[in-house]
Amino acid sequence: MNRYSDIDGTFDTPAAQAAYWFALLLDGSETEQDRQDFARWIEKDPRNRRAFGEVERVWSGSSSLNLANQAKVGRRAFMAGGLLAGILATGWGAQRYHPMADFRTRTGERRTVSLPGGVKATLASDTTMSLVAGYGTAGVELHHGEVWFDHAPENGDFFVASSGGHSWSRGGKFDIAHFGDESTVTVESRNVAVKLGNQMAQVTADHALTYGPDKLGPVRKVDVTTDLAWRNGQLVFMGEQLGDVARILERWQAGKIVIIGDDVARRKVTMVVDLDRTRGVLPALAGALSLKVDQFTDYLTVIRAA
Repeated sequence: MNRYSDIDGTFDTPAAQAAYWFALLLDGSETEQDRQDFARWIEKDPRNRRAFGEVERVWSGSSSLNLANQAKVGRRAFMAGGLLAGILATGWGAQRYHPMADFRTRTGERRTVSLPGGVKATLASDTTMSLVAGYGTAGVELHHGEVWFDHAPENGDFFVASSGGHSWSRGGKFDIAHFGDESTVTVESRNVAVKLGNQMAQVTADHALTYGPDKLGPVRKVDVTTDLAWRNGQLVFMGEQLGDVARILERWQAGKIVIIGDDVARRKVTMVVDLDRTRGVLPALAGALSLKVDQFTDYLTVIRAA
């Protein structure tokens, strides 16, 4: 039995149902079936869309969800409200938070810092990184996010720890992105040695490698200018799937992008995004890709077939 089949019996009011759906979508634990069910729920009754808008105002801080004003409020309705309140209190994405990190950026921010040994680092949006030492040299641990490094050869060895592995540089320019349990090393100049347990690979200029906790992936040729365009304030997509585009956009703007339908997520996108104007990107795609884009709040955008 899916969640939608019993939602009317589980949550007494449109407000409680809206709180449930909003919390589920922001939490990111929803399935494709859940996304389809949400689309049916919000179209089922005008009261549902209005209630979802009320939850939107709670999230954006301009109002408060008053479940007591509903004609019928049950214990589970308050539980739904409590679930939303819990997300508000802890913050969506709190699992990535490292309170003791030495360097961090807010969502949408880029920041350049100087590290010990004369290394310059540019942090992308929503990134946390700490100074560490080991193996007789200085380095950093990338907890989450993406960082571009400019390492002068005369400054000695330098390493970056992420996803259980270490990337070693003796000078050069390179980028490391750490999302989920994987890291990707992209080299712009010279080379980087990537070590994971007993495995090791050399990544040379204009190449990249992705690895997880247990295995190094293959070294592959990349377009560094395109892949690292964020350093120049852009995101460049050349025939990328909409699902991948949405995932990357989420790194640069607050909130969640939900795509309903695997066929919609696979639609190809070619475009250049100005990082200072990411909010208008998805509505602009609506006509070109025959999409319906609902931006319920700055924190939740739902995309489906028109």
